[in-house]
Amino acid sequence: MSRRTAHRAFTLIEMLVSLAIVSAIVTMVYGSYAATSRSLDVYGSRMACSEQALFAIRMMARQIRCAYAPPAPTAAFQAEPRNLRGDLLSFTTTGGSGLGLDRPVGISRVAYRYDERAGILSICCEPGMCRPDDLRNSGTWRPMLTGVTSIELGFYDGRNWQPRWDTKPNGQLPQAVKVTLSVMGKNGREHRYATTVPIICRRATQVQQVKKPGGRP
Repeated sequence: MSRRTAHRAFTLIEMLVSLAIVSAIVTMVYGSYAATSRSLDVYGSRMACSEQALFAIRMMARQIRCAYAPPAPTAAFQAEPRNLRGDLLSFTTTGGSGLGLDRPVGISRVAYRYDERAGILSICCEPGMCRPDDLRNSGTWRPMLTGVTSIELGFYDGRNWQPRWDTKPNGQLPQAVKVTLSVMGKNGREHRYATTVPIICRRATQVQQVKKPGGRP
């Protein structure tokens, strides 16, 4: 006597439950992928913004640290962050105009300008001891950092932080300069970077005498 094996098919309810489970799994996997993708985009935007902003701050720090004040009472270091023309800093430095080993050496005149509407921080660097007014109309201005929403400067005189500085009255440089930058990333988030830079040079002496053998200068 032969026995027939009965084959039982899936019901409609079982099919719907299976589809619901598969859909839930696919939704969770896609959600995790989308969250990871957004995190990578945010991280990439933050890294690109940080790289550009930190490069600008490092360059400013190098030039400010090597600020130079000649013996004569000239405008060797001028800072007016609230200037309507957008001129932030103008000073003489021995720090050059770059960060690499091939950067120009010697004394240069450096100036920074901030265009608040365009959000651009520009730099002008020319060799020699030119006057600060010469850089305002110079054709060597170039963009240094874009997406800048604000920039704040502070100048330490040994006791207090000052909002501006001018070496012309007494020929003195600030002991330190504080720079704070706010930069908008591609994702629309604002990032803030700050540094405090001590100035090595105080003021150059007018005459440096070298003693000869025998004790005579």
